[in-house]
Order: sequence, then structure tokens, then C-alpha cells
Amino acid sequence: MSNNLSEEAWQNLELLPFCVLLYNANEDIFKVNSQAQDLFDLKDQSHFYKTDFSHITLTNHHSKKNLLIEELFFDYFTANNQCQFILSKQSSKLLLNVKFANLPNSNSIIIIDILNNNVDEQYDFDNIISNISTDLIDIQNDDVDKHINYALKAVGTVCNADRSYLFKFSEDGKTINNTHEWVNDGIKAFKDDLQNLLKSDLPYFFSSMARTHLFRVNDVTLLPIQAMSEKTIFQRQEIKSVLCIGLRYDKELVGFIGCDCVIQKRDWTDLDLIRLRLVGEMLANAFKNLNYKQELQQTQQQLINANQKLNKQVNTDGLTNIANRRCFDQTLKCEIKRCARNKEPISLIMCDIDFFKRYNDNYGHQLGDEVLKRVAKALHNICKREGDLAARFGGEEFAIVLPAVDTEHCQRFAVLIQEKIAELAIEHNFSTVSKYLTLSIGFYSFIPNHKTKPKEVITNADIALYNAKETGRNKIASF
Repeated sequence: MSNNLSEEAWQNLELLPFCVLLYNANEDIFKVNSQAQDLFDLKDQSHFYKTDFSHITLTNHHSKKNLLIEELFFDYFTANNQCQFILSKQSSKLLLNVKFANLPNSNSIIIIDILNNNVDEQYDFDNIISNISTDLIDIQNDDVDKHINYALKAVGTVCNADRSYLFKFSEDGKTINNTHEWVNDGIKAFKDDLQNLLKSDLPYFFSSMARTHLFRVNDVTLLPIQAMSEKTIFQRQEIKSVLCIGLRYDKELVGFIGCDCVIQKRDWTDLDLIRLRLVGEMLANAFKNLNYKQELQQTQQQLINANQKLNKQVNTDGLTNIANRRCFDQTLKCEIKRCARNKEPISLIMCDIDFFKRYNDNYGHQLGDEVLKRVAKALHNICKREGDLAARFGGEEFAIVLPAVDTEHCQRFAVLIQEKIAELAIEHNFSTVSKYLTLSIGFYSFIPNHKTKPKEVITNADIALYNAKETGRNKIASF
């Protein structure tokens, strides 16, 4: 050893107030100071070999890979670097922070600091927090209770409490309600009894909450005289110790999460406080996200409704409440293209109320408008298939688009239109073809191609309508 590192230098190193472990690669031996001897359960001797460390297990805290003591120097050694490892010894586990250094003459040194004496509990809590966080990331209305109950059980268990709970303020902020509660085996639940509590009944508690967002009592019997109301309630519930953390949305206190002990008193540790606060912040963020999500969904639904209403207004005739000319033009154009792609026929019906001007002049415009509404409704009701469209083309003229309908079936549809109009039995004593209101109908059925234009289709159907009117009205004509 003296050839590689002077005894005087080692005497200085072993006095460091940490666990010090030195490895000499040339001689393949280790030297440790007294703290390291205690840490690794080693006998008091001048130097050690690899076999002296066979009773311990080291695990990389991040990769979870097991390693031998010499591997610290071979695989993990980096000058001025540090890593964390778990040391397993019989019935205990320790979390170690290991710092590496390089010395002259083939010597390497590590300095070890013990970070945590209760690694198992920390591991359990880390897993719990990870699970809670995962549960609350995409919390939904329909499963919110399940996730909150899990979080309360988790924090109540790791804080060694008998009961854990969540309280939320009412909208007016004057009362509080116990919305969720977890109780340990054999512990009485009080959730049903803790509804609509007045904040004014717990002045000391809420004064503390308002100031510090914290209420921490190790022994309820030692509460001051100002907390007589709180003391009475706690003792009625057999509470010996209580710890509560305020929940805030945008800096506003909206509730609190808490734990209490019934079987025996507990001196709440800073770790208890950190754990409860961490879960409380997760719940508060989850509620905030849920509120944002609900507000966003409401806004989206309002936008959808507004768009639907606007779309209806833009595409609906104001008088008859069926499709208007704009909607008709768009639909005809789209259906021509679709039928061309599918090589299907399409039919367009144009129909006109016979002698409607005479009806208006003699019965009045108000009754004339009512007739237009009734005829429009009848035409709309006949169009039962998806894609069929009845529209007001203009004035007393209507148009019907019938995709995938050939000449024969369009003729039948036109006859059906006349039958339905006849069933309305609208009196028209000023018509020369019937004492009831009638329609003249023209239609055009064909198989479109990519060159077909809506304008020529309308023109052809309109020519057929003109022929129906010229041959005596109340007729059906095909182009």
C-alpha cells in the first residue's frame, strides 16, 4: 500500500465524516474507514478482499441492476460523478449516494452518504404516488369517486392514519361537505354525519386554514381554549390526532384533505405533511383539469349547437322550413358527382303549384303562405331516404333531388306527390283544373358523368315542368 498511496494520506482520508471506501487495482484490495466498516458490517482489519463483501447486495437505484462491490469502480466509476444505490443487508435496505474520485497510482476512492434508512417504505410510497398520478391524469366524471377513494386509502395507509377524507366547500363558501372518506378496519365512518357543516361552527380550524392552509394537531386534548368547538367535535369522533391540508384552485381555498388517528395519538412527521400535501396537490390539479375539461366540453357543445343552428338558418327556407335554394344547389352538385362515381342514376323533380297567383289574389297572402308551408311539409315527408331532398326552389316552385332513382321509379314518386297533395284537400275555387290545389310536375332522370353540370340538369327538369303546364296542368311530364 505504501508504494501506491502513503499511509499518511490514507490516515487523512479515513478521518472524513463519511463512509470512505478505497480500492487499489494493482493489489486488488480495499481499505475502509470506521463508518464504512459499520455500513458494510466488516471486521476491524487493515484491508479487505472482494470476498469480504459477499454478504451484501448493491442495486442501482435507477436501472435496478444488481452489482458487486468492485463493479462500483469498474462500471460506474466516473471522475467527479455520483450515483445512487440500494444496499441490502439481511433485514434492512439503505439508499446510498455514492461519489467517485480518482487518486494517483491506480487508486480509486468512493465516498458514501446514507440518504434514507427506510427504503422499503419510500419505495412503497413512490409506487403509490406513481399510481395516484397515473389514475388522476385523465380523470373522468364517471370514475372520479374510485380514484379519489384510492388516493385517500393510499395516503391514509402510508401516514399510519385510521381515517382519511376529502372535504369541499359549497358554492357560496359557507358550508363544507365530507365528499369522500376512507376508514381503516374496525374504525367508524362519519362521512354521512359531516354534511352541510357551517364554517362558523369551526372558527379556529378555518382561521388556521385561511392563514397557513394547514391544520396540524398531534394531541387533540392540548388544543387551546379558542378551539373548544373543534375539540368537542374531534372528541365526539374519538379523534386523538389530526392533520389537514388545504386544497386550492387558482389560489382560492376550496376544500381540504386530511387524516386522523383514533386508536392512538400520532406525532405527525414532516414526511407525513409532505405526503399529504403531495396527494392534495394531485387531487386539486385533477379537479382543476376536470373543471377545465367540463368547461371545454360545454363550450364545444355550445359551439356545435351554434354551428348547427347557423347551418340550419343558412340552408333552410325561412317560410316553409325546408331546404332553401342554396342547400338545393349544394346537394344537387354533390349527388351528381357521387352518382357519377358509382355509375348510378339520379332524378330531379321540379313542381309548381297550379294557379298560385290566383290563389294569393283571392284568398290573400296569409293563406297563400300557409299553403306553401303545407305543400312543403308534404313534399318533405315523402322524402324518407337519406340523400333525398325536398327544397323550395323559389316562389311557388319546389324541387326534389332523388339519388339512385331511375325514370320508372321517379314516375311513381311523382304520382305519389300528386296523391299526397290531393289528400291535403286544399280548396282552390279559382283553379280551372280542379276545385282543390294541384301541382304540375316535370322530372329528368339520367346517369351522370364527370362532365354533367347541375345547370343543365335543372334546365332539363324545368323544360319537363313547362311541358306539364302547357299540356293542361296537374300533369306529370318527363324530359
